[in-house]
Amino acid sequence: MKNTLITIVAVAALLLASVQETQAQAWEKSSKVLSLGFGVSQFYHLDGYYYANNKGKFKRGYYNSTTGQFNFQGEFGIHEYVGLGFTVGLGGRGGWGNNYLGEINIPMGMLANFHFYQLIDDKNSKDIHADKLDIYAGIAVGSGLAFTYYDNTSRRVVPLAWGGPHAGIRYYFTPKVAVNAEVGFGRSLVNVGFSFKL
Repeated sequence: MKNTLITIVAVAALLLASVQETQAQAWEKSSKVLSLGFGVSQFYHLDGYYYANNKGKFKRGYYNSTTGQFNFQGEFGIHEYVGLGFTVGLGGRGGWGNNYLGEINIPMGMLANFHFYQLIDDKNSKDIHADKLDIYAGIAVGSGLAFTYYDNTSRRVVPLAWGGPHAGIRYYFTPKVAVNAEVGFGRSLVNVGFSFKL
């Protein structure tokens, strides 16, 4: 019985040490992170129709639109400080008058992030909590579709284009789950949510 107890304690200690070792940093080359969030996005609509603006003048319908957005993204480590990934979303907004009732949009694209807080941690001898904190900057570009609605019951499918820089932070309150926030342009004017390590 005593030998069994010693064996169990030794195995538990080894497992705990290996878990602590694998959680040495919030971002690593082997990281695989899925994030789900809500925020505000801005997309460039490539609508070729003419429409009346708020001053009653008609102009070609290439315009930006700010919408609420649910975002889902995945990021995968390709370097100890760099991750590449994808992003998809579902969002929309109400109309602004002139017969425009609003839109539903589905953006999708690619992203690249540089996790500079991990680089700072590697160059620093002090404990700056890089096991729990991940601060990064990146760029995202993409396309998608917007389904626009008008009160004369007409609908149009409008292509989207978007892109721009962003900066983000993730705080891991458990080894696998974090709260995150991003600010930037395009996909994430402001975005908050949760991240999950696989």
